[in-house]
Amino acid sequence: MKKLILKLILVVVVSISVCIAEESPPNVVVILSDDQGYADYSFMGHAIIQTPRLDRLASESLVYTRGYVTTGLCSPSLASMITGLYPHQHGTTGNDPLPGSSRESWISAFRSMPQLPRLLAENGYLSMHTGKYWHADPEQVSGFTDSMGPTGRHGTEFSLSIGRETMEPIYDFIDKAQEQAKPFMVWYAPFMPHTPHNPPQRLEKKYEELGAKSQSKYYAMCEWFDETCGELLDHLEEKGLSGNTVILYICDNGWGSLGRGSVKGSSHEMSVRTPIMIKWPGKLNPHKDDHNLASNLDLVPTILAACGVDIPAELPGVDLLDYAAVAHRKNLFLENFTHDMLDLDQPAAGLRARSYVGREWKLTVHRTPHPDLKLKKWQMEAPTEMVQLFNLKDDPMERTNLAAQNPEKVTELKKVIDRWWNPEKPLF
Repeated sequence: MKKLILKLILVVVVSISVCIAEESPPNVVVILSDDQGYADYSFMGHAIIQTPRLDRLASESLVYTRGYVTTGLCSPSLASMITGLYPHQHGTTGNDPLPGSSRESWISAFRSMPQLPRLLAENGYLSMHTGKYWHADPEQVSGFTDSMGPTGRHGTEFSLSIGRETMEPIYDFIDKAQEQAKPFMVWYAPFMPHTPHNPPQRLEKKYEELGAKSQSKYYAMCEWFDETCGELLDHLEEKGLSGNTVILYICDNGWGSLGRGSVKGSSHEMSVRTPIMIKWPGKLNPHKDDHNLASNLDLVPTILAACGVDIPAELPGVDLLDYAAVAHRKNLFLENFTHDMLDLDQPAAGLRARSYVGREWKLTVHRTPHPDLKLKKWQMEAPTEMVQLFNLKDDPMERTNLAAQNPEKVTELKKVIDRWWNPEKPLF
């Protein structure tokens, strides 16, 4: 009888231990590419670029091939990923304030917004920021518990060394989190494949031999970045952490040209589209979704939901693992501003374009750039056709403007954009 009781006690203890282990909050790793075209991966069909580690991650993930960023510029896009808000909501609409203006007021306003790391910290998480950051101090402003130090524009030489020169700060942070038995988030935002395009010679030579001489440096950068992702993923595996870690992948904005300059900073698909991947072993079935729409606005609610943290009601995004919510979404909205920010209190002052993106149609309504600003040399001027309508199903590269042939569709979608756009409405 005593043996039976002991066996029963053992079964109960084991069961409780299993339940506790199953309910342990997951770790999170966010991987951000920088200035990479949405098709510039082998898993997305590129004929030359090789990305074996991201291909493997894609095979293990839910992949939204029709992912988008709110705007095609680094700083506001990254700010949307941290806050879950549109640029006109969080205030950082461009990369820099007007020449001669201080960034401090923009940083102060950004600090007051919802911050993913701070929300996680309030629920017991450690979080590590690496790479790019435009708002001075990742710890003071966004609530990361750890970082590679305060940054300036883009980052510091040390913070931007992540990936290109070292991965040790991330590995040390993971050791710290394990020692403290705390769940963690790693924010891996290397300056890759962003310029400077200075890949290892072995990779540049490889792509020269593959016939991509004019693009050999950029193609090599894409594979070099892929290698660093593999190093991070291998480290998680070696530490026995892969099974309880959610991995999310996204790019901040695209890269490429259309014969009259770079599309970066524009509303073109090459600038604003990105694959979005989520890997969570045992929690989702890996598959590729070519139909539904996903946004960088969705990162915050997706991560918070996975970590069991309440999602702020004001966030416009959805949990990408809530399949019903994703399927219910019929469209996304994009916005495009001048590189230099004009007015913190009037974000619409720097507006260049607004876009509606549906499963089939995309409407972009342009506005003449602000007369007081000179566009950066790589930014595309407003097009001659100020209203552009494309059928993305038939024309994913936006070559044929169908606005003149479809005035009713233009009117219909413009009304939808106007109902959404309300930059004067206070959030808090």
